[in-house]
Amino acid sequence: MGDNDTSLLLPGHGELVLVVDDDEKLVKALARMLKSLGFSVLTALNGQEALSVIEGCSTPIDALLTDVVMPGMGGKELVDHLIREGIYPGVIYMSGYDDQVKLASVLTGGAPLLHKPFTLYALVVILRAVLDKRAGR
Repeated sequence: MGDNDTSLLLPGHGELVLVVDDDEKLVKALARMLKSLGFSVLTALNGQEALSVIEGCSTPIDALLTDVVMPGMGGKELVDHLIREGIYPGVIYMSGYDDQVKLASVLTGGAPLLHKPFTLYALVVILRAVLDKRAGR
């Protein structure tokens, strides 16, 4: 399988994904990979920055890929804030922690959780499922 074969199987159709994580290298890597797979990508390094990005964006966010634990505003607080504003992107949480107590608040919400490090394949499968469910497909 060469790289060209993936063009037949582009999982993204321009859906807008916001990637939020305080690890800037990870954010940049994920953004690059997701763009190469046909998604549109915005990035932020924490919850507050994510809110600014969303407010400044004319297009609604289709999916939010967010770290659970970040300085300032974590992923769950970010999602709760968006819901209060009537914004409901598909949500996928990421975490490097395996601490069930830290993760309890997000695990009960029904949104998928990816444990870092995860493969791009695992991310895309979950992202596609979240987007399709949101689109009612």
